[in-house]
Amino acid sequence: MANQDLVIDTISDGNKFGQTNNWQLQMALSGIKRKAILARIPLISTLIPRNYLSYVGKKLPVNGMIAHGGGPIHPGGTIDDSYCCQNPLELDPNDPDFIAKTSGGLNMINDGEFEPAYPDKIIGNFTGNNRFLTNISRDFLAATIDRKVIPQKNDKQRVEAFLRSVEECDKLDRKIILEQTATFAFRSAKNPNEWHEPITDSIHCIMFFEWGVKGQKFTGTILGGTGKYAGASGEFHRERLLAPNFAGAETFRITFPGLPRPDYWPA
Repeated sequence: MANQDLVIDTISDGNKFGQTNNWQLQMALSGIKRKAILARIPLISTLIPRNYLSYVGKKLPVNGMIAHGGGPIHPGGTIDDSYCCQNPLELDPNDPDFIAKTSGGLNMINDGEFEPAYPDKIIGNFTGNNRFLTNISRDFLAATIDRKVIPQKNDKQRVEAFLRSVEECDKLDRKIILEQTATFAFRSAKNPNEWHEPITDSIHCIMFFEWGVKGQKFTGTILGGTGKYAGASGEFHRERLLAPNFAGAETFRITFPGLPRPDYWPA
């Protein structure tokens, strides 16, 4: 890690996911919602196997689908990838620390709700706009949404639902191409406890990358920025530490060669 390189860790927020969609996608989501309603009826949720409530379908054309996301930025190396960014498919699902190890810099405070594991290290936030350039399977989309919509009664069920999503993600390794435009906005040092405060320094980027579980490295283009990053250009490099994490998000380490650190940089 060169001293002149700006290196950051980012965690995208799965709860900010949104999309434009076609009627096939709307029908798939309707099916998931119907099964989610059934899963909430006590008698049905007790008598019917949970795998019946998992939505299975055919290939779903979503070329052009837009997914929005964003999340906190940390100094590079903040996220302990040796502990919390391990490949879920290589872990023991009965490990009591399974959720922590597959949450990529987030802590679960209750079912479906997460918070940054390192709030004192947050130096800003990023927003991303992802455009799918290839079609994906409805199984992948459904498994990802299933676990967010259908209530899980305990950690064992949460882990099982999560692993179904990861297995579908793993099948798509090196197959799904996304175009992402992102803005990394760095805050000032006025209030170390508030990372949403107004910013003057930001970096705008665009990149293409493939979907997978862990370890992929990509190259993107810096489009410019504001403040000390005005007129910035060149390449940046992005390494996936974990995808998807337990919150339905992704965790990356990003290197901007030759760019200076933002004004606020925790010790």
